[in-house]
Amino acid sequence: MALPPLRIAVLHYQPESEPPDPVVAQVCAALQEGGHTPVDLRVDESVTDLLRQVARSRCDLVFNLCETFAEDYRLEVNVAAVLELARVPFTGSGTAGLLLAQDKILTKQLLQFHGVLTPRFATFDGTSFQTSGDLSFPLIVKPARSDASMGLGVERDMEGLARRVRLIREEYDDEALAEEFIEGREIYVGVLGDHARPEVLPVVELDFGKKWSRKRMKIADREVKFGPDTPGSPQLVMPHDLSDELHGRIERAAVTAFRALKLRDYARIDFRVSSHSNEPYLLEVNPNPYLEAKSEVALGARERGMSYPELVRHIVEVAARRHGLERGRSHSASEVASEPVLSL
Repeated sequence: MALPPLRIAVLHYQPESEPPDPVVAQVCAALQEGGHTPVDLRVDESVTDLLRQVARSRCDLVFNLCETFAEDYRLEVNVAAVLELARVPFTGSGTAGLLLAQDKILTKQLLQFHGVLTPRFATFDGTSFQTSGDLSFPLIVKPARSDASMGLGVERDMEGLARRVRLIREEYDDEALAEEFIEGREIYVGVLGDHARPEVLPVVELDFGKKWSRKRMKIADREVKFGPDTPGSPQLVMPHDLSDELHGRIERAAVTAFRALKLRDYARIDFRVSSHSNEPYLLEVNPNPYLEAKSEVALGARERGMSYPELVRHIVEVAARRHGLERGRSHSASEVASEPVLSL
């Protein structure tokens, strides 16, 4: 059954002092092209305002682009929890999936249980540490619940490791995760759909190029992700030299992670393909990843023959089926509007 035109609130975090992220306009345009009515819904740090705006939008569905709230990336999961409590249909992973994937240590433990290959690691909670085996330097060290490579560093000895763990505890109030560095190719895989029918998109690679200094480790740190795009900068490319057998292992690991972490609608799974063993090591799982038109997920979809507007509408369709919106309009947001909003 075809999806009827919906009124869709595009929910995103945006402090008053900051300009809107370009992904908001891109998603709105894609929804409008598909016959839906998008409503730009900006939130900052007030839960009351979030609920009130969702109610006033009279939306059938929320397209949840919130990756942070009140300047705290760890509150991303709380936005989903508020929407669930208000019984408002929304796109993307719910509270369970966001909680599991946000905790990188718990993610590693779950992936190990399901037999997914990941780099050997150790965890530090400030007073003790646990390790999954003997580790070799260099180590990639990061906060357990960080986002966008915040706090990430490369350490080559015990002194540096201790310093980084202490910094993470002091600056991020978080546990630290240390993983062995896997020399090899950086690979990203988008996954669309639901638990029953996940679809793995074509592989996207971060190509560091020949001009990347040999003295610099090939890692996707904040400089690589958010630095200026200059000649010689790492670029996203579509690799065509991966064997069918390697593709199969990557796809199986991606689907296993998607299901084990209870993700839905769309996700991005990050891998390193070892230059020594050609084994794909799963590095990280990203629920509700950045959805800008030139992002990894969008590039993988385009390689599959799915335009950016089609990708956005596909996410809406999967979420709409889950909430029964293909059978007619939802009244969840309207019901929220009829109830008094608590002062929080």
